[in-house]
Parts: sequence; C-alpha cells; structure tokens
Amino acid sequence: MKILDDFIDAKLVSETRDWLLGQPLVYGWKAHSGSAGVFWHRNFVLPGTYKHHYDDGAWRHDLTFEAFLREASPLADVARLVQAEFFKGVSLTRVWVNVQSFGDEASLHRDFPQEFAGQARSVIWYPVDKWDPDWGGDLIVLDQDGEIEAAAMVKPNRLVCIDGTKPHSVRPMSRYCNALRIAVAFACEVGQ
Repeated sequence: MKILDDFIDAKLVSETRDWLLGQPLVYGWKAHSGSAGVFWHRNFVLPGTYKHHYDDGAWRHDLTFEAFLREASPLADVARLVQAEFFKGVSLTRVWVNVQSFGDEASLHRDFPQEFAGQARSVIWYPVDKWDPDWGGDLIVLDQDGEIEAAAMVKPNRLVCIDGTKPHSVRPMSRYCNALRIAVAFACEVGQ
C-alpha cells in the first residue's frame, strides 16, 4: 500500500467533488454479486478490454479511457495526474466512483482476478471536504491468510494505491457520520 496526501490541487479537488455530486449515480451497486450491502456507484471507464468480475452485460465498449479524457471534466484532469504518477502512462481500464453514507455497506472483494497479481493496481482517491476519524469508513486490505495486511483512514485529498487483486473492503461508518464518503477508484490490470 502506498499513501499520498494532498497530491491534487485543492481547487481541482473542490471542482471534482462538485462535478461528481452532480452526476447521475446508480443506487444498489454491490462490491460483488453475492454481497448483501449496497451503495451509490457510477462507472466512467469500463471498456471490457480485460476480464473483470462483471458479466458481459456490464461492460460498455464506449467507456474507454481515451473517450473519458476527451470529455474534459474535472475528474478527467485528476485521472491524467493519477495515470502519470501511478500507472506510468498506461491507459486505465477502470475509473469509477462509490458514494456511501451511514448504513451503506460494502463487502470484501477484489477489483481484478488473481491472474493479474503483481500487474493490477487500484488507486483510491478521497475528494471529501472533511472527514472525522471517528466516522470510520477506513479501507482494509487482506493478506493471503485473510488477516489485515494494511489499512488506510479516509482523509480529504488522500490517494491510496493497492494491489487490485488483493481482497479489500470499506469498514462500516459510524451513525454519527453526517457526510458522504466519496471514493474514486482508478485502476488497470496491466502495469509497468
């Protein structure tokens, strides 16, 4: 796990957060098909270039990274920065946002199948305005024995890079949390 704080300019963070909250999101998304918990979600890049855990009907061949960048949104500007820092210029095969509030539950999942171990990575970015550590919602990553290998707290403008093939999850949020947990993920199966 690699953590990078305040990498994105504060003005771009604010613009991106406002832009994301203005986008249509789908409620009822699950971390995997067998998960009981649901939350708000939207895919921005999901071309179906590689095998995902989604069925064929979920892939959108028009949702390529190049098409996403051409849309010239604040999120596309962030994606360019993340691509250069974490993916060495390789086109991303997935960009999505998950939005949760108290009561929305995620579950342990992998972003990519284990066949991409050592190649796939996911970078999670928190464009939240504020976050109290007592609110929970932290990210955990498990090792091969099912024990917590690494964890990261939610923090405004934090980037967390993980091996996308390792099981990970968002821990529940406190009922005292009065904010949305916004997490944008940038990912690719094939890295350098």
